[in-house]
Amino acid sequence: MNTAKAINPTNDHFHFEMTEIQNATRVNLIGIIDEDTDFSTLLKLKNSPVIFNFKEVTSINSCGIRTWVNFIKELTGSTLEFTECPPLIVRQMNMVPSFIGNATVNSVFVPYVCDGCDHEQNLLVSVTDYKKGGPIAETIQCENCKSEEMEMDGNAKQYFAFAK
Repeated sequence: MNTAKAINPTNDHFHFEMTEIQNATRVNLIGIIDEDTDFSTLLKLKNSPVIFNFKEVTSINSCGIRTWVNFIKELTGSTLEFTECPPLIVRQMNMVPSFIGNATVNSVFVPYVCDGCDHEQNLLVSVTDYKKGGPIAETIQCENCKSEEMEMDGNAKQYFAFAK
């Protein structure tokens, strides 16, 4: 059962929303993660289950990566899950193994691009299904021009390298 959301601004371009769901706290991260991002108020979640939703993260820079990695290290004892990770977060998980810490990644958005109209679209994929050998669609229908030729932007094995 959900409880009321608490919105916590940390700076003018980043904030998060916390919602209690069943036995965990869901934290929706919203905006740009950079050197001004302050996760300290989330340290109260230490030693408890936390689900981080990255869907609305629009950018992360190198200082933001460092801030995130240091924050994740401080959440020792917590059961962490990542959901709805956009490609910009997946790139960080693949390049910086400590970005994930001890978290389980549940779902990621896979990028697709249309050969016909250059439209870009993301498809949400379960990481658990991928690990079990579930197929990643090679092509999907473009929501813009309705072409069936929208292809994954990259290689699935490389994209899911973090899931080993």
